Amino acid sequence: MLTFLTRGKLPLAILCAGSLFCTADAHGQDVTESSLKAAFIHNFAKFTQWPREVLPPAAPLLACVLGDAAFGDVLGSYVKGHPIDGHEINVSHVASQEAARSCHILYVSGVTSKGAAKVVADLNGAPVLTLSDMDQFAQAGGMAQLYVEDGRIRFKVNIDSTQSSRLQFSSKLLALATLIKK
Repeated sequence: MLTFLTRGKLPLAILCAGSLFCTADAHGQDVTESSLKAAFIHNFAKFTQWPREVLPPAAPLLACVLGDAAFGDVLGSYVKGHPIDGHEINVSHVASQEAARSCHILYVSGVTSKGAAKVVADLNGAPVLTLSDMDQFAQAGGMAQLYVEDGRIRFKVNIDSTQSSRLQFSSKLLALATLIKK
């Protein structure tokens, strides 16, 4: 775990987190927990690099939601008209692990812990950015887990899972994360 938020550095951390994870217009949405999660997912995508053969230039980036269909609608509204590095973002709902392999990003929510662990295991090594707000998701092999601490959304990153998938997270993103290793 990074001890980056020690005395005297907390204001710097808040400033960095704010500049990294907030957008100027908040995409015209009311701030809800779901819209904040959508913002985090969008920003994770901004600070993630996929292998060129997985996400060629100008190809659409496919963000999938497994479980919580209502969140998929929020995510779709949030990313509409906000491409990342020339990649339009398409949001899709998936119902199976097999369908999840075609995604660049997979957000898992509203499924059992056992179901989430199976999805993560099935995607082990695949270049699919797996995110969730489920407890122990990062420890179970998911790449990133959102959680609330002291009224703020924070995140954990599983370094081993990320490296085995050939995805690269920006050092700016990693500096704000709690790092998990298997």
